[in-house]
Formats: sequence, structure tokens, C-alpha cells
Amino acid sequence: MKLGIFDNFWDNQPNHLPLLNLRVDLSDTDTFNLGKSLKLIDQIIADGSIEEIFSDVKIMLAELNWRPHLVAFIAILKLEKPDQQKFVDFLWKRLCQGTWVSPQLLVTLSKIDSNFNEKSELILNKIGLDKFRTKYLDEQELGERKFKYEITDNKILNSLRYLNDGKSLKDLDDDNGAEIAKNWDEQLTELNRLKLIKN
Repeated sequence: MKLGIFDNFWDNQPNHLPLLNLRVDLSDTDTFNLGKSLKLIDQIIADGSIEEIFSDVKIMLAELNWRPHLVAFIAILKLEKPDQQKFVDFLWKRLCQGTWVSPQLLVTLSKIDSNFNEKSELILNKIGLDKFRTKYLDEQELGERKFKYEITDNKILNSLRYLNDGKSLKDLDDDNGAEIAKNWDEQLTELNRLKLIKN
């Protein structure tokens, strides 16, 4: 996996793991924690040009592997607002293609896409998720989707329900999607308060 300027993020450590839950641990450590992961992303962004960042975040989002997706979400949230906007369509496309971290992706979109509520309404109450996917994927891409499971869709739909009105279906097998979205949303709010992201 070649990820351009983000190649060194892992540093022989699973530095993506703290991004799964965003549990705020900013202590100095030789091993991995959220503080170290955020500093690594900060350094990559500081050393790279906006063109490199844009190109290599797109490369991470194009991967099937969910680990670079998490790094991409946080990298996007560290950029200035106008630069964040450049990634909105890529994030929706990744959601339509599928990712194991769809709740985190949707929380990211809820922070940067000014049309998030309208798109959520389309998916939840108007055209449905399958029809929505045709807005971002052509026939070939739809056929190549690797995530074709009911639980994958439930994860997306219940995350959207939570992000829209704070409610979710409790008796739905959504692989904890709504809970993950809730946690990520709360933790991003704290990171924003600490000025560690821009949303």
C-alpha cells in the first residue's frame, strides 16, 4: 500500500487504532495513542503541499482497507474549511463504495458538508440508500462493490438516524453503527474545543 506523504504515519506502530474511538489521550508516549497519531498527521500536513495532501488523501480514500480511511478523515478535519470542501464528494463516493468505518465517515461529512441534512433526508426518507449510490457510482463501480451486506447498510442508516435527530433504532443489528457515530461525534466536539481539528 503506497500512500504518498502518509506512508510514514504508521511508523511501525498501529497509529490508526486511536482514531477508531478518538479517546482523548494526549500524553507523551513511545507507543501509540491519540496524541501521537494527531501529531503525526499534523507533521505530515505541515511538511506537505496542499496538492500533495489532496492527492494522497484521495489515494487513502480509494483504498478498500479501512485503516487509511480513518487517517484521511482526521487529515481532512485538520485542514482549513475551504480545503475540507474539496473532499465532500470523495467521502460520499467512499460511503457508496463501502467502508467498515462508515459511522466515522458520516460524522466527518456531518461536520464539513453543508448539504448533509438534505442528503441524509434523501437516503432515509426519499430515494433510499441503493438509489443514492447511483448518484456517486456508475454501473461498473456498483457491480464491483465489496460491501453488499444488510448489516453494512444498517450501519449507515442507523448512523444517519443518530446524526439527523439523535435517535436510532435499538432493535436493529447495525454493528453498533449509531453508538460509534455518537461517540465519534462527541469526541470530535472535544477535539475541536481543544483546537486539534477545525470543524
